[in-house]
Amino acid sequence: MKKSLTQAIALATAIGAAASAHAVNIDQDGHGSALLFPVYTVENGNSTFLSITNTTNKYKAVKVRFVEGLNSKEVLDFNLYLSPQDVWNGGIVATAKGAKLISNDTSCISANKNGFPVAGMQFRDYQYVDDKDAPAAFSGLDRTRVGHFEVIEMGDINPAQPLGATTAGVAIKHVNGTPGNCAAINAAWNGGGVWKTTPNAGLLPGTGGLYGTAAVVNVDAGWASSYDAIALANFAVTSLHTEPGFVTPSLTQAAPTSTFKEGTIAAPVSGLGVDAVSAILMKESIQNDYIVGAGLNAQTDLVVTFPTKRHYVNLAPVVAGVHSFAAPFTAGWNTKTAEACEPINVTYYNTEEASLVLQEEQISPKPPAGKGLSLCHEANILHIAGSNLLGGGLYEGHNLDLAAGFEQGWMNIDMTGPGRVIDMGLGLGNNPEGLPAIGFATIATQNGDVGGLLSNYAQSFVHKATTTIE
Repeated sequence: MKKSLTQAIALATAIGAAASAHAVNIDQDGHGSALLFPVYTVENGNSTFLSITNTTNKYKAVKVRFVEGLNSKEVLDFNLYLSPQDVWNGGIVATAKGAKLISNDTSCISANKNGFPVAGMQFRDYQYVDDKDAPAAFSGLDRTRVGHFEVIEMGDINPAQPLGATTAGVAIKHVNGTPGNCAAINAAWNGGGVWKTTPNAGLLPGTGGLYGTAAVVNVDAGWASSYDAIALANFAVTSLHTEPGFVTPSLTQAAPTSTFKEGTIAAPVSGLGVDAVSAILMKESIQNDYIVGAGLNAQTDLVVTFPTKRHYVNLAPVVAGVHSFAAPFTAGWNTKTAEACEPINVTYYNTEEASLVLQEEQISPKPPAGKGLSLCHEANILHIAGSNLLGGGLYEGHNLDLAAGFEQGWMNIDMTGPGRVIDMGLGLGNNPEGLPAIGFATIATQNGDVGGLLSNYAQSFVHKATTTIE
């Protein structure tokens, strides 16, 4: 007999209660041990600036990872070491061929004894440059210009941990604005160094307390818009300190238990940590406002990012260039077309309750199957009615045309469908459904020169959502 939702939740809560201290959840106060940033962009004259703040009295080892937006191939990562109450700031800016990270911050990072390189660090194409099946446009450095990024706490550091002739606390702690000895951090990872031999020496599981912010800034257009990172608390059971240059830790190393916002505790049947993360990010549908039209001098872009997608759509075997995949996603990464498409349904409303369902093109030939109304990448930028605030030049078919009379209103994007579910043992119809999505809308009103003053404005609004487990 089918269990009721109440019975299923009660059972899952009883089973998971013992693990609740290590059940990953979205922290409603914005503090966490992992941070998910939905987008960065340097296209269309944009730059993206970010900050990571340690609100605790702990010393933190943190992995900072940037990935491109199509298939989330890594373009840059490094180990960052934060002292108590420390803040690290950086910016992503365009280069002649791609993008790079710049920073004047002095906090210790891996592989640079004198702090952040003065010239910045170029984003790299090493992970996808050999994707020779894909169109040439998808194998160049311009692919690094739009993406997203994540921060994963690797552990709390014992400040008394010896690092050669000094200690971790002395090396990391700022004195008059400068860490004591970042060279000792590097030496600890070199041959014979304590962390080279024992990466987790002096580290305990991360206790969280991190938060992140970011802003897209367009100086020439005269607007900027900011957003907060999604904070995941109780991310890991163990310390995850890994050697610089490694692609771990990742979201696959999360605790394999989830806590949902109303307190339900459940473990994915798969036992996988990435399923626990996906479960708490699952959305049946997302909603947000839009304003467009020449009469309003307004544009709206919607960011819809699937931060765990790469762990589901790049599986083996690969048949005819298409990877195998796993739920909740329903298509594998196609190496020839550089996409893995998830069809969506869009309904949009104006401010007077009128609504329309967005239709695929009613002309011939139709778009290939799955490419009509679809989200085909890991970081998707939807341009509403010809808007183009955030860029995304490699993203094909992401303009959503609206009918006349719908210059202002709200939009519902339905992401449900067969197979889009994470099995948390809650019974048919009670498990989280949809897709694991985060993001926001950016709305810019560009009035230009008004009385000798530039009068442009922008703001971001986080997506609202409908979920299975409330």
